Amino acid sequence: MKENKCIIGPSATVKDLKNSPLINKAFPDFSRYAKLVSSTPIRNMATIAGNFINASPIGDFTIFFLALDAQLCLTDGKTKRELPLRKLYKGYKQLNKKPDEYIEQIWFELPVKNSLFNFEKVSKRTNLDIATVNSAISIAMNKNTIDRAGISAGGVGPVPVYLQKTSAFFDGKAVTEELVHEAIGIAETEISPISDARGTREYKKFLLGQLIKAHFITLFPGIKSSKLIST
Repeated sequence: MKENKCIIGPSATVKDLKNSPLINKAFPDFSRYAKLVSSTPIRNMATIAGNFINASPIGDFTIFFLALDAQLCLTDGKTKRELPLRKLYKGYKQLNKKPDEYIEQIWFELPVKNSLFNFEKVSKRTNLDIATVNSAISIAMNKNTIDRAGISAGGVGPVPVYLQKTSAFFDGKAVTEELVHEAIGIAETEISPISDARGTREYKKFLLGQLIKAHFITLFPGIKSSKLIST
């Protein structure tokens, strides 16, 4: 940790994060999120940087860190540059990096007071399975309004997606059922799912809407979930 930055090395594994007091303080539900990702042996070995570079459109921890607007420090051993994670992906399995560049560090701003975070995933099996659609959201509140937000989604396009328009839409708004429905409509304009073995295009589009609802039902217990679930 440096100032309010959490710095992660390239060899850090999911297990390392799960065992980190800093991560667990910042994300009290991190252990629950981690259980949704793969199996214990893989969590013990798989690195966060490797998850990013693998460039899977449904990489769970890519989606997790996209919502936090994580930054990458890339180097070729001689020169260094910084790149937002959301700008790493140019197309399916196509990366905005040179062949000899590697991730030296990952960093993100730690959640501040009145910050909220949630990760959701839908897969055929609750555990030990790749996602059909997954999503994460990070929200900083200013009293009763959203000061800023970041939302990401996987399984809804050729690359992991930071939903930029949807994220910006939340800024300065009070949390209501109507806001959630409007946000879903905006999110649908930012995705391009395809039909495959995990579901049809329409199904994946529907799932993302359901996950956005789940974010708000989880983070804002006072919201009228009946108005969200029934529509």
